[in-house]
Amino acid sequence: MEYAQHFHENRLLQTDNSTQGSNSADSLTETEIIKTTCAVYGSIFAALFIVFLIVRPRYPHVYNLKKSFPAFHTPVADDAFGRISWMWKVFTVSYDDIRDQCGMDAMTTVRLLEFGVKLSLVGVFNSIFLLPIYGLMGDVVANEGVSDPIKEVSLSNLGQGSNFAIVTTFSAYILFGAAMYFIAKDFEWFTAHRHTFLSKKRVQNYSIFLSGLPPEMQNNRALREYFAICFSHNAVADVHVALAISNLEKKVAKRNALLPKLEHSINVLTIKGETPMHKAKICGGEKVWSVPAYSKEIADLNEEIDSRRKKLESMQEERENRASNGDVETGEDEMQLQPDPEETDIFDEHPEQGSKIAMYSKSFKSSASKMKAIITGGEDGAPRNAAFVSFADLTSANIARQTVHQSEPWSCVPVEPPMPELVNWKNVGKSNNSKQIGELISLVLTSVLCIFWTIPVGIVASLSNVEGLTELLPFLKAPVETYAWFSSLLALLAPLLLVVFVSLLPMILLTFLKFEGLIEMETYQHPSLFSKLASFTIIQTFFISTIASTLSKSLQQILDKPRSIFAIVGSALPAQSAYFIQIIIVQNLLALGIELLRISPVAQNIIRKVVAKKLAHNLTEKERNESFMGLRSLEAPLEYYFGRELGGKIILVQMVLYVYGCMSPITTYFTLIVFGLLAIGFRHQFLYIYPIANDSGGKLWINFQRLSVTCMILAEIILGAVLLLKEVFIAAVLMVPLITTTILFDIYLKRRHYSVTCYLPMGECATIDHNNESEGITYESFKDAYLQPELKEMSSALLPENYFEIATARKSEENRHDEVAVDETRQSGDHGSEPYEVAVDETRQSGDHGNESYEVVVDETRQSGDHGSESSDRSRNQKKHKKHQRKESNDGLRGESRSQEKERKRKKKSKKEHRKKEYSQLSDSGQEPERKSKKEHRHCRRENSFECEVKDAEHRK
Repeated sequence: MEYAQHFHENRLLQTDNSTQGSNSADSLTETEIIKTTCAVYGSIFAALFIVFLIVRPRYPHVYNLKKSFPAFHTPVADDAFGRISWMWKVFTVSYDDIRDQCGMDAMTTVRLLEFGVKLSLVGVFNSIFLLPIYGLMGDVVANEGVSDPIKEVSLSNLGQGSNFAIVTTFSAYILFGAAMYFIAKDFEWFTAHRHTFLSKKRVQNYSIFLSGLPPEMQNNRALREYFAICFSHNAVADVHVALAISNLEKKVAKRNALLPKLEHSINVLTIKGETPMHKAKICGGEKVWSVPAYSKEIADLNEEIDSRRKKLESMQEERENRASNGDVETGEDEMQLQPDPEETDIFDEHPEQGSKIAMYSKSFKSSASKMKAIITGGEDGAPRNAAFVSFADLTSANIARQTVHQSEPWSCVPVEPPMPELVNWKNVGKSNNSKQIGELISLVLTSVLCIFWTIPVGIVASLSNVEGLTELLPFLKAPVETYAWFSSLLALLAPLLLVVFVSLLPMILLTFLKFEGLIEMETYQHPSLFSKLASFTIIQTFFISTIASTLSKSLQQILDKPRSIFAIVGSALPAQSAYFIQIIIVQNLLALGIELLRISPVAQNIIRKVVAKKLAHNLTEKERNESFMGLRSLEAPLEYYFGRELGGKIILVQMVLYVYGCMSPITTYFTLIVFGLLAIGFRHQFLYIYPIANDSGGKLWINFQRLSVTCMILAEIILGAVLLLKEVFIAAVLMVPLITTTILFDIYLKRRHYSVTCYLPMGECATIDHNNESEGITYESFKDAYLQPELKEMSSALLPENYFEIATARKSEENRHDEVAVDETRQSGDHGSEPYEVAVDETRQSGDHGNESYEVVVDETRQSGDHGSESSDRSRNQKKHKKHQRKESNDGLRGESRSQEKERKRKKKSKKEHRKKEYSQLSDSGQEPERKSKKEHRHCRRENSFECEVKDAEHRK
């Protein structure tokens, strides 16, 4: 059973409480289908939207990220407007502000939604005269004995050969004429903004990507000299030929994987005071201390990466020197190619030809050796046949981008490069043949999927009703038969299975996209994905699903009356508008409510917090705000995938408007609501939520307009075909000039309009370059922008941000060890101080001798202290030796155990109680003990002076 029929029969249409499957769905009229859909999903959207209006001002950190977080701040987000007034005040933000602060893709998407609003208004204008004519001048629906208001005001209600169908043709001229006018005006608008975007000081605007470099141009010096000859000696700001560095890439990837582990381990050590440990091997490995192990491994990797990078630099410099001497060898550096002895005679007779033959022979052999090294996984350093060149002025960049650099068709092909952070380095340097084969494979797989997609969708759709679910899950059968409301609930929720399955389509197409060898990372934002997804949607929806659904629903009537096949199909096609109205409501309104409330990001943030807390990955502010295990925080919002949304949703709404805007005018009211709500909602999201991430610079708008004009032509052909099936030949013939005009309009746009949007005019380039030169603007930021990340200097000795906190942790740990040693020494010294105190008492008792004897004792003790200082020096050296041994055993990072900590606290407490007891005894005997301040105690301990110890003994006595 086809996808359209299942979707039509099972999506929110079963209103009875029995499990009759599609039979109950077939008894519903088109009007009942629309009422049920609007009642259910309209209510859900209204509830979500009201909740959004309530929570929006209360939680700005969720619904105004650009104002709450400095990393995403933009001036347009400072004014959040009122609780209700934001819905119209967001339209006061100019396109210039949206372009500069939200991105070109955000600005063009908003413009496309507003284009849909304007075109829907034209369709509403047409409905003023179409609805009365369809409803009053036709009687087909009434003769069928079924009351269906929506079908009565469509082209299906007009009889065969009805001359009133000419009004349909007249409305088509108005609708499609307005569409062509709006597109032409939008091209003027877009071209101005596109040129402003291209004139900005972005490295992408000043650079080109060259593919298919010949061997003699596969080094930086050769390319720089080539463009210096073409333009001027200072025209080139930076040149980088891509290198094959697979081994280095593996080392850097391994180090990048270890860095967050080390950073977290340091946090555990410094913040929690625990010693983090991990298994050295996944299976059966012994546990090791994480910080020393990770630090050593990263240090070794840093050293090896730095060594490899320096070696690559020397190899590249040597290669450039050989190339400057006429040696164009680009393969293995050690290979020394000699001419064939049999060719020496030819070289002698014809030296010029001989040198050329030798050069090409050497190039061929070196290329072969290079390919062999790449295939066999040889050493890093072989140059690839691609390079990025950045220029110091826009004029040179635009000329180089539009110039034919070599006579070979696929040699030195210049294109606009992606942003540096989006370069897919594994595809840089792929041969043209491999890319062409990859594109062919991607096209074949997409075509096969488009044709056979109805089979898996049909299987899933068979489960998307109450009967299918009860057969799959038998335990649901009892509550369905017992409770009437439960059956209705399943009838509403079951079709979501189909929606979830259909959402897998972009993932499948993205997988096919990887075969094409694109130099830009394959994401849901990529223009190529948009083109595939949009084409798939149109073909699958209108050329397979619609026709198949129409034939399947009218099959019995056709079998009963074979001669009336044209009349049956001609009436059934316009009646399919309810099916598409249902799709666009479910697909867009529910998704918009979820998008505005940000249910998915909020849920992810909550789950991430719980998981991070459970796994102790919330020790620092960075850990609390970063993504963890694929779960994003609110401070790391996911970029908006314009390519996926435009190709899967917006293009479908526009196609529905084109096809059914004249055949079923009631459709235009629903497209107006959908486009209007989307324009309001996404203006808000782009202004306050989504930062500029993967901005295509408006390329998606260009692809959308290409496809939009094609949709217009297809919609006009479908309308003409329906008029032919209705046997209104005059109206059908009058559609031919409109179709012809639209085709000519498409040819007209493709001649110059698209190419003008790709490049900046020379006059504007010269003006901008002159202004930049007069202002003294430099281009230092372009240096190494397109250098492979593994070759950049900053990547040679990379360490975590908190790496130097280890020293603080080590110092605090040493202090704790010192405190423990001092406490033990002082406790053991309490007993040893008794004879010393007795000596002091005897001296005081022999007061007749005065202070002289006391001073003698002090002097003698000081002299003996000189010898004692030697022993104290030895003890200090022993302590240092023990510390050094501890550092060697665990790198000085092992903390005290809990038992040691408890023992230290217990000893400290007992010592304090002992001192209190001594003071209380002195107080009872009538003596007032002198108390030293904490500062004096610290001074005594620091100076280790004998006098302080004597005073201490006197205080204790």
